[in-house]
Amino acid sequence: MALKLNQLKSFVFVAVGAAFLPFLVLADNYGDKAVFNVDKDYDADKRSTVTATLVWSGQKIYFYADDAWWNGLDSVSRQNYNLIFQELDMEFARYIYPKLTQLFGTDVNPAVDRGGKITVLAHPMVKDAGGYINTGDGYSKYQAPSSNEREMVYFNTRFIDSPLAKAYLAHEFTHLITFNQKDRLRNVSDDVWLNEARADYASTILGYDTPFWQSNFDQRVKSFSAESSASLTEWENKTANYGAAHLFVQYLVDHYGIAVIADSMKTQQTGIASIEYALRKNGFEKTFAQVFADWLVVLAVNDCALGERYCYKLADLKNFTIAPKVNYLPNSDQVSMSVMYNTAYFAGNWQKITGGNGDLRVDFSSAASDKFLAPYILCDMGGVCHVGSLDTAADGKAMLDVAGFGSQYASLTIIPFASGKTFGFDGAGESTVSYSLNIAVRPKTAPGSTQNVVADNSMENEKIAAMLAQIEALKKEIERVKALLAARLNLAQTTPKSTGSYSCGAITADLYYGAQNRAQVVCLQEFLKSQGSLIYPGGIISGKFFDQTQAAVARFQEKYAAEILTPLGLQKGTGYAGPSTRAKINTLMK
Repeated sequence: MALKLNQLKSFVFVAVGAAFLPFLVLADNYGDKAVFNVDKDYDADKRSTVTATLVWSGQKIYFYADDAWWNGLDSVSRQNYNLIFQELDMEFARYIYPKLTQLFGTDVNPAVDRGGKITVLAHPMVKDAGGYINTGDGYSKYQAPSSNEREMVYFNTRFIDSPLAKAYLAHEFTHLITFNQKDRLRNVSDDVWLNEARADYASTILGYDTPFWQSNFDQRVKSFSAESSASLTEWENKTANYGAAHLFVQYLVDHYGIAVIADSMKTQQTGIASIEYALRKNGFEKTFAQVFADWLVVLAVNDCALGERYCYKLADLKNFTIAPKVNYLPNSDQVSMSVMYNTAYFAGNWQKITGGNGDLRVDFSSAASDKFLAPYILCDMGGVCHVGSLDTAADGKAMLDVAGFGSQYASLTIIPFASGKTFGFDGAGESTVSYSLNIAVRPKTAPGSTQNVVADNSMENEKIAAMLAQIEALKKEIERVKALLAARLNLAQTTPKSTGSYSCGAITADLYYGAQNRAQVVCLQEFLKSQGSLIYPGGIISGKFFDQTQAAVARFQEKYAAEILTPLGLQKGTGYAGPSTRAKINTLMK
């Protein structure tokens, strides 16, 4: 899905194990011209380089403007933009920079930037991009040939005069802090979802989401409301993903404090593990899955009366809830239905059951390895609710009985989510898992009609038993097909491709973390997969260059270190598919 106009698109380049090289501290002067490497998939004219002029040199920011854009402006427009640049620089120097570095830690300043300043390059981008960073700019050109060797943010000219510009600048600067704290200082790469979650929450930290209406947070909430099934951790770069991330962090801060988010940055742990580390450090004996389960309940009811942890404390969210899927049962005491749903790890699924008139039984089933948890909300006819949880057995199954459904109880909302994947979220997209619900309403025994009820129950039970038997048979068939596919996938991973079986003849572009050249990335992934599971165990052909692809490139580089790394003075793979790496790949592809 295309990004919304308010969306900030960020990608992160990471050179695994590469040394961060110091550069001479240089100062840029007003009117200086420079040629910058840019990502052509973001540039409005598909350029890979942009010639730009320094149009504002402030306290903490150099603002460079794309000459083709700047020279097309009249003098009044240029003057207005310079005023905006001045205001953004003052806001950054006096508030954004000190506030975020105090909370999260320092960026790389002043190791690579000029005169203690970051560089912001304004150039026209594709319609749906707000801006991005390329942390490859923090490496030398020997390690990342497209590096601009600066601490740098790329900003879409469409949004410079937007009321959200300060929030966007803070978002991207938080990514620069993450690069320094995680990649450079601790030699780890954070999961994309948490990297983006912290960056997006920066607008709330700095007060830019007050007033709430039409703020960055407001637009995130609207995006999530429209697609509440979006995963928190399986990052697809949709606006709904950003909405989930911002809403989750707000809940985390509401109930566990801002220190949890800050401390998750200051550890070698990443992703879910870093959140659990920060919770323990701050005295909370809660797992990430438990916090996530509570958050899903909040999204359904947002009611402090159910318990202190089942509501948002932020006043702007006091009335916010999502719309669940409604499974309406006919007003009958003999109803049964079976449904199966696909979902992603750590994605919300709100299944509301209402109607019927009898004793309700819900049978839940999932693959054991997916480790589903299923909190639920049961509400009586008077609107009084309580929260519980299905006890999922080791085989992934659970059962819940509710007597008097339709007479004593008005609704049951089950919220299953898969928690079996806790790391390796590289932004390549959703990993689909499934679960099923069998819902049945049975009649109550009525005085004076025992024999008929027993007979009816017997017939109903036979039907249910037959359906359950069919479901079990289908499950076994699904498991058989999964095993067959897994076996074939493993064979494909360990069997080298034959000559000419790649989608391209050669890798012609430098490829790196976050690269958007989909056709070239696909071809690279095909080649890596052909090298076997020791090089590319995931074997994913997605066209998206993230953690798994980067790690595979690094392993390939280390396998052929004498030809790729040693001439560059490197000992460990960088994950950057530059000229020497491409040359070796192209030789082997022939």
